[in-house]
This record gives sequence, C-alpha cells and structure tokens, in this order.
Amino acid sequence: MRIQNINSALIEKAIEDFEKSVDFEFVPVIAKKSSYVEHISWVLSLLFLVLFIGLVDFVFAWHLHDSWTSRTPFYIAAPFVAFIFGVLLDKSDLVDRFFITKKERKRQAQEKAELFFYRQGLHQLKNKKALLLYISIMEKQIIIFHEPHMGGFQQMEKLDAELLGVLQSYFKKHDFEQGLLRAIEHLKNTLEPHFPKNEACEANPVPNKLIWLDD
Repeated sequence: MRIQNINSALIEKAIEDFEKSVDFEFVPVIAKKSSYVEHISWVLSLLFLVLFIGLVDFVFAWHLHDSWTSRTPFYIAAPFVAFIFGVLLDKSDLVDRFFITKKERKRQAQEKAELFFYRQGLHQLKNKKALLLYISIMEKQIIIFHEPHMGGFQQMEKLDAELLGVLQSYFKKHDFEQGLLRAIEHLKNTLEPHFPKNEACEANPVPNKLIWLDD
C-alpha cells in the first residue's frame, strides 16, 4: 500500500472518536516533501549537459571526424535535452534523497513540523494540549511535536517513543493506514485517564482532518 492511498475519511473518523473522549488536539500531517530541493534539477541538468557535450565530442572525434556533419545543432540541443532529463529525474524521491544527507533531511523535516505547529496556532490553545504528527514522505521522517511538559503530563517523552515505535512497525510493512489507526488508538488509551473529556473542556478549535501538504 502506498501512503498516498490512505483512506482519509477512516483516519478522520478515528481522530473524531479520540477527541470525543480525550481533552486533547491531535493533528496528523502528511507532507510530500519538506526539504529544499529546487537546486537538484539544476545540478542534474548541469551534469547531463557536461555528459552530452562530452558524448558529442567523442562521437565526432572517433566516428564522424571525416564527416560533413556539423556539431553545432547537437551543441544547441544539448542544454535543452539536459534540462528535460534533470527535471524528470528530480521528480524521483530516490534521486532527491541521494543529494541530501539523512541528517539534513531529518533537520528540515523537524523544522517544517515546528513551523507548521506554530503557524496553525496550536501553541495558543488554552489547555496547551496539542500533538502534531508530521510525516514527510520524501525524507522518510516521522516527527512528533508538541509543547514541552504539555499540560503537566510527565510521560510525554515515553509516549512519543511508543507512538514512534507503533508507526515504524507498521510503516516498515507499508501498512500506513493501520499504523495511523493504531497510533491514534494507543494515544487515546494512554491519555484518556489523564485528560478525560467533560462539559467544561474547550470546544474543539481544530478540524479533525488528515492534512495533506504538497510542498
């Protein structure tokens, strides 16, 4: 199963059920990519341009040295062909990962997750109880982000590790949908005794949506 084939409605129903029982905001985000990769297509295009020009010179030097054929049309076409190859290859996540270190991919995914958390105003909730699950596809990174010492709950670090373990175990089998559902279930079972929902709780300020980010 591809992560893009997750049934969003099923995940959103699980989030709704979770927030009916727990005074807590859970916001899952799936991003196509989080790293800055705009330069990669240009790097690839330059490499292909050097390769194509070298290939033209080789062919003319060894096979067409006594031909009336001119190299000029090939030199003119080379930049355009190189650019097309660069753009097409840049669409591959595998190629993008090759040009970005694992450490840098993790750093940029973490940075985007934190930025999204604050832009959505999750830090401004009165009860300070919101958890962002940020999954970045290209980087193959899972980021769990929330306010430090959230709501006085002292076991968040342990819960983070448990959630990550649940997600990774299912994601390795490419069972992304079930991984998210199990993570939400585990979150509910752990937090409900500490943050039960009651009439005095703040109304749900965040839509119960699985958020997809294209860039």
